[in-house]
Amino acid sequence: MSKSDTPSAIDVYVVDWHGALRGKRLPVEHQKKILAGETRLPISTLTQDIWSDDQDAITGLGVSSGDPDGLCIPVSDTLLPQAWHPDRLQALCMMHDINGEPSEYDPRAAAVRELARFEAQGLHPVVAMELEFYLLDGSTRETGVPKVPDMLRIAGKQRDMQLYDPRTMDRVEPLFECIYQFAEAMQIPAEAMLAEIGPGQFELNLNHRSNALQAADDAILLRQIIDHAAQRFGLLATFMAKPYTNHDGSGQHVHVSVVDADGNNIFDQNEDRLLHALAGCLDTLEEMQLLLAPNRNSYRRLLPDGFAPNRLDWGYDHRGVALRLPATSGPAARLEHRVAGADANPYLVLAAILAGMRHGLDNARPPANPPLLAGETPTAKRLTHDWLAACDRAEASDVLGELLGEGFRKRFVDIKRHEALRFLREVSPLDWSTYLPRI
Repeated sequence: MSKSDTPSAIDVYVVDWHGALRGKRLPVEHQKKILAGETRLPISTLTQDIWSDDQDAITGLGVSSGDPDGLCIPVSDTLLPQAWHPDRLQALCMMHDINGEPSEYDPRAAAVRELARFEAQGLHPVVAMELEFYLLDGSTRETGVPKVPDMLRIAGKQRDMQLYDPRTMDRVEPLFECIYQFAEAMQIPAEAMLAEIGPGQFELNLNHRSNALQAADDAILLRQIIDHAAQRFGLLATFMAKPYTNHDGSGQHVHVSVVDADGNNIFDQNEDRLLHALAGCLDTLEEMQLLLAPNRNSYRRLLPDGFAPNRLDWGYDHRGVALRLPATSGPAARLEHRVAGADANPYLVLAAILAGMRHGLDNARPPANPPLLAGETPTAKRLTHDWLAACDRAEASDVLGELLGEGFRKRFVDIKRHEALRFLREVSPLDWSTYLPRI
């Protein structure tokens, strides 16, 4: 806090479809109003395209319908001082309609609805998330071109790979100390960090939460924390799925176990149920792919010959597959879903994974394919690398329609199709350099 120990303002945030914080800053005198859920923002705040255009012609949620407000209802225990600006508070909120019901367009509400379906069966998912990201040189802000920070050069030109290199971690130690300090101040359970494969790429793991929704809240707020810590050191942090052509992309790995009403892991000593949950994720993966890979750049990460999973496969403790089983017995028996990019909305990723698991538990069928073993050549069906194909599958999916609701699903698919077509229409420098001299 400041010398007067009185906060100066409160930032009120909701999370849009892209996983970005959106909101406004209010005088601290509005705190009671904020806690009472009386702060308003247009519902279209949630549904903008990636360029921050509300695309009223597509969604019908802008001025054509009066650009109606929703209510920002604070999430429990998230009204806290900002670690990077301690005399200012912030509150993470979920959008509600004026009638007090969770907005059908709020991505957090989609996860709430899916968790309620588990709870109706006396089941409670336990979730931990891992986020990969790149640190970029501060010059990236001016050039718009990613550049490896000079501090990560060991000797001469930056090497292509830095996996588990302690010297790399040493060079960013002050920054990560800042991240951990910010996380502790904001009650985010940040744990292990490691240097990933790409130059300037890191992974930060979050401790598991018995409240699965809180795990997604943690991921949203951790991205904010990393962004502010990087700025403090003159760097830029990006969760773009694949910022460099020749280096691996960044993923968002999600570990999930399920406990019953007595707190017992239902997968412990019952590998069949774990395999059923895994099979459900595989069965629904293609129709859920748009939530896990929502952007044009997401599909560059999923191309063949990269480190990211790109097939409908699974394995025991195998990091090259879409669904990994790190442990099949004991209290830590769980699956790890490895497909989502770091650019995906954590709430929608969580909702998609849980919907797949529930689908599998309800159907009680084993995976159609055997596990991929070490040394084997993958042969399972590939995930699509076509963004529009992912849109078409999402549009036709009954599971996704149930998960999001028809209004959300239709508008989300329409916005993503609009974004895809804009990329397709753009003639790139690669088009020019390839075709102008040859055709």
